[in-house]
Amino acid sequence: MKSFDPDDETPLVDTPPEDGVQLDDDLVEIDADRALALLDEITRDLPGGGESREGQRAMVRAVASSISRRRHHVIEAGTGVGKSLAYLVPAVMSGGRVVVATATKNLQDQLASKDAPQVAAHVASVRVAVLKGRQNYLCRNRADSLGAGAQLSFDDGEDVPRGVADQMRRVLAWANETTSGDLDELPFELDGRARRALTVTPQECLGRSKCPQGANCFTELARDRASESSLVIVNAHLYASHLASGSMLLPSHEYVIFDEAHEILDIFATLLGTSLNAARLRALATGARSLLDEQHRLHADQLLSSADRFAALLLAQYERSELKGLDEACTLELARASELVTIIVESLRSLATTSADNEFRKVRALGPAVHLANDLDRVNKVKDGELLFLSRRDREIDVEISLVDVGPRLRDELWSNVTGILTSATIPDTLPRNLGLTDYEFEHFSSPFDYQDHALLYVPEDFPDRNAPGAEAAIIEELIGLITAAGGRTLALFTNRSVMQRVAEAVEVQLDTEVLVQGTLSRQRLIERFRASAEASLFAVTSFWQGIDVPGHSLSLVTIDRLPFSVPNDPLAEARRERSESPFMEVDLPRATMLLAQGVGRLIRNKDDRGAVAVLDTRLATARYRSVMFRKLPPMRRTRDGVEVRTFLENLRG
Repeated sequence: MKSFDPDDETPLVDTPPEDGVQLDDDLVEIDADRALALLDEITRDLPGGGESREGQRAMVRAVASSISRRRHHVIEAGTGVGKSLAYLVPAVMSGGRVVVATATKNLQDQLASKDAPQVAAHVASVRVAVLKGRQNYLCRNRADSLGAGAQLSFDDGEDVPRGVADQMRRVLAWANETTSGDLDELPFELDGRARRALTVTPQECLGRSKCPQGANCFTELARDRASESSLVIVNAHLYASHLASGSMLLPSHEYVIFDEAHEILDIFATLLGTSLNAARLRALATGARSLLDEQHRLHADQLLSSADRFAALLLAQYERSELKGLDEACTLELARASELVTIIVESLRSLATTSADNEFRKVRALGPAVHLANDLDRVNKVKDGELLFLSRRDREIDVEISLVDVGPRLRDELWSNVTGILTSATIPDTLPRNLGLTDYEFEHFSSPFDYQDHALLYVPEDFPDRNAPGAEAAIIEELIGLITAAGGRTLALFTNRSVMQRVAEAVEVQLDTEVLVQGTLSRQRLIERFRASAEASLFAVTSFWQGIDVPGHSLSLVTIDRLPFSVPNDPLAEARRERSESPFMEVDLPRATMLLAQGVGRLIRNKDDRGAVAVLDTRLATARYRSVMFRKLPPMRRTRDGVEVRTFLENLRG
């Protein structure tokens, strides 16, 4: 097995396999009994002695078999199975390199700081590495160019606001202490402008051989560690970028494990596509302007004006709800911008530099300029199977290209080369096919938790339809009664931010307990306050439907305002519907079911948790498709009696 590192021609020397592993050319045979014995050793060393879980042991055997036979495996493992150890134990016995890709940073951090070290401590030859994208690491060359002077400035010469400058100076001081350079390890949340000034994109990087700090580059050192490790932990976004780059970002590997696999379809669809907006045009114009001579600055000024016009035209098209494709005005303006970008690229290429700093600034401008030119060309030549659509992020309208069907590309470029194990608490039935998997095994391992005794699922009787007049008022009234009965301790999930904010404002004034609302604090700070409080309620949307782990006294009620179906005009969902013979059953229902199961799954996180889930959408109790959803939900007792659920919650308070 060889490692991939374009700057290192020394082959990786593999360590001998551990006991319980037999190698035969390209095949490996893992002794399942030895794997279970290793699991028992690790479990005994866990705080409190750990516990034996039948589902976990069965999953160890399943993963060991998949690795041994080089066969793709899709595993649905309910909450509490302990899937991380179940796949890590056979992974470290594989005799090859295994990449574990997670969909969320929280799980990546858990694996890197807790689960993987626990396993590695019992297997002498195992080395674990965490690898992130380049923009997660401090760039030493950028740090050196900024220095620690009294006045900092951005690339375009604009002064840095005082608060951002203070953060940047703290990072520069931290640079002398850190061994990883991972900005996620900072003890404070870094402002986006500070992060941008202290990092480089792959296009801006000078490269190890040309950079003055190449030998000490945090990113390259992280890549070195990955190339020397048998277990590499990444996120799914980096893995998708790896495929998009022609498999050039990660060291060669025989196996990949996708945890939180229900997320990867949309991640691959996005990362194998591209996006651009007016902000990228402005960034190129302002960055290049300070480098170009007076003659060529005119083109940068013209690009700035074009970017402003393009932003206004995109906004107008978006507000008309014309989300697919570009109208004539946007197309013409983008063509003009493309011409200017091409001129600026050639001007930068011919620019003579007189110092290492000037060369760095040139590369920092030229790399993104070439990347932008390529993206503009791709937008002008959308391929079959790709969808160009508009989306809104903060104040910008983005032009996005996504793959409508990622299956063919993954089948050709991934599954034919690497053995994949996909796992999650909830796997949509259509996921394997949508990901291009044809020859695979599927297994389900149930949660060990006692949902029948510990949890209650409530759908109110005689409740207005979600789109009916008075529905929002009914939700407010229902939430006040439920949260009061629970004594706070509620995660209230919504599908729409505006509805969430209105309901939160109305509910808060009627409660004696604290109400936290997404958007008022950082995500991490909100979760920390919610966990620390015995009475707070957290109102949230989007990312809070999954990836949050709040076991114990802080959470005894999860409410969901409506079933999370895609909005009718979601362009990517529309494109997938058009390709399906049964769009509701193959596109809409699997996605809504997966999100619902993820939201419901926030409630019971350990064997001692108890609580209720209230879904304030009567379709879960009356619609013909409800049985499909129930198959993916934990086996909780069900009720439509409001008195019963409030009594249940009151009793939990003791």
